[in-house]
Amino acid sequence: MKPEPIHLGNSALVFMGLYLLGMIGLGFLGRSRRRGHSLKDFYLAGSGFGFIVLFLTLFATQYSGNTLLGFSGRTYRQGASYINSVTFMILVISCYMIYAPRLYRLAKRFGYITPADFIYHRFGSHALRVVAVILLCWGLGNYILEQLVAMGHAVQALSDGRIGFMTGVVILACVMLVYESLGGMRSVAWTDVAQGMLLLTGCSCILYLLLTSQGGLPAAAETIMADVPERFETPGWAGVRSWTSNLILFGLGIAIYPHAIQRLFAARTLGTLRRSLGVMAFMPLVTTLLAFMIGLIGLSRFPGLSHVDADKITVYVMSSIGGQGWISYWLVIVVLSAVVAAIMSTADSALLSIGSMVTKDIYKTYFRPEASPEHYLKVGKVFGWVLMAFLILFAWVSIETESSIFLLIKLKVEFMIQLSPAFMLGVFWRRLPARAVLLGVVLGTAFTLVVWGGAAAGAWETRSPWGISAGVWGLAINYGVCIAGGLLAPDPAKES
Repeated sequence: MKPEPIHLGNSALVFMGLYLLGMIGLGFLGRSRRRGHSLKDFYLAGSGFGFIVLFLTLFATQYSGNTLLGFSGRTYRQGASYINSVTFMILVISCYMIYAPRLYRLAKRFGYITPADFIYHRFGSHALRVVAVILLCWGLGNYILEQLVAMGHAVQALSDGRIGFMTGVVILACVMLVYESLGGMRSVAWTDVAQGMLLLTGCSCILYLLLTSQGGLPAAAETIMADVPERFETPGWAGVRSWTSNLILFGLGIAIYPHAIQRLFAARTLGTLRRSLGVMAFMPLVTTLLAFMIGLIGLSRFPGLSHVDADKITVYVMSSIGGQGWISYWLVIVVLSAVVAAIMSTADSALLSIGSMVTKDIYKTYFRPEASPEHYLKVGKVFGWVLMAFLILFAWVSIETESSIFLLIKLKVEFMIQLSPAFMLGVFWRRLPARAVLLGVVLGTAFTLVVWGGAAAGAWETRSPWGISAGVWGLAINYGVCIAGGLLAPDPAKES
């Protein structure tokens, strides 16, 4: 049962229009503050982020349309057991705290700009660098596609359907491309500050609306127990396996997002990085837990939604609240604007990261090593515009084929996670040889690809053998190869 659409009127469009103009203005400001045409200045803003900027850009980048639309939609479909989403987002920060300080010291010492810089410097393997760039760009491409799909849903809701799904995608994508092309990481980070503040405000509004509207969580729990009690059932062993699988998959996979790693490189000092991560550890309670609550409340109020409509449950819940008075009306506008802000802040970061890796790790290294920095920046910008056009087309395809946001999330993480040993083991274990890491990544990726391909072809029914994601099985093979290679055939040059 879908809700009646709420008519937000022209006020919502004016609010969003002013917001988008402000983002473009920050892009021009970022351009005016550039200190040259170096790759480091464009892609890392000169590694000068203080605590406030670093925290807000990490926050705005980490929490996106995945969280506010995808996670709430998954909660709607799965029920109370998806509370494990809070757990694995906390694990993400725990992983950062383990390896990020060591990686940061190396980045400062050797001048890393991209994650693949570390991969090549640590292991000295061209093949491993290329494989790493392919997997990371694959993950980020899917990540941007998720944001574009969420973007279309959010703009449709904010405009009362006057702006169509694809029109909204194109408008917001063009705004992102403009301010990103103007100022690079500096413009992206400054827009992230504004988007992060709006996101924090929006989350606070969501909390208020959820707790004060229509009986809040207690009423929702009673309705679910009466209508679909199985959504509150204690998971059996199959559920425990799925929980553990998601914990590993998302906890380790999200912790190697390349655009987040580049923000670690951009911190002014190690102390700044540690303080930012310390505050980030509490953010799952502000964002992921709220997405979980939205999913449950939506399940109680709008049962029977289709698989794809479940991804719009945040919009439906907000629509059911917005007609209760002028205060609720403006809070809904702020919340939906915060959803758009979260989406844009993640998509622009992912696009910038792809541009940096394609430009520096592939084009500069293997095609035009003698070109000027201005040439590399131009190539990166052109590639970003072409890639965005390609992904906009795929956003339309994903809607036509009714692909859920959560499916796109898994499609990204299950392959990108295969680089986890290179980072989690590589920053500490000097005996770990490049050939073991490369073999582990190839075998883990191949296994995951076979399982996904077989399921798509109908050879078997699931992408999660025995309730465990294919990517986690592949990661187990991957870590096994790496550990065995490090113990049995360590790299002599790395021994101490």
